[in-house]
Amino acid sequence: MAGRIDLVRGMKEILGDRYFVYGGYESRPDSTVYGNYAEIPGDDYFADDKRFMKVRHYIVRLVTDHKDFVLEDTIETLFDSLDIAYQQITHEYVKTEKSYCTEWEVVILEPR
Repeated sequence: MAGRIDLVRGMKEILGDRYFVYGGYESRPDSTVYGNYAEIPGDDYFADDKRFMKVRHYIVRLVTDHKDFVLEDTIETLFDSLDIAYQQITHEYVKTEKSYCTEWEVVILEPR
């Protein structure tokens, strides 16, 4: 089962080491094309008073200067190859930034 490290490694292979970072909008690199991710707080699953499964939710963001279908497909292929559940939640042009933003919510399950 893939974890956060596998996700980050794959995204850095696609976008380049300097262009995929942890954090929000403020931590973006100085580049037109970049990606970032942030964790959404959530609950773990417990059984018999012991943690049974870690459930980690992340938002993965891709920012480009145009709608890049090939790059989006490449990222979704990465999610599929890592068996990471995902759903595209945003795909819009941000007028103030003159950039296109696509976001996915991904779920990574980490057994105990």
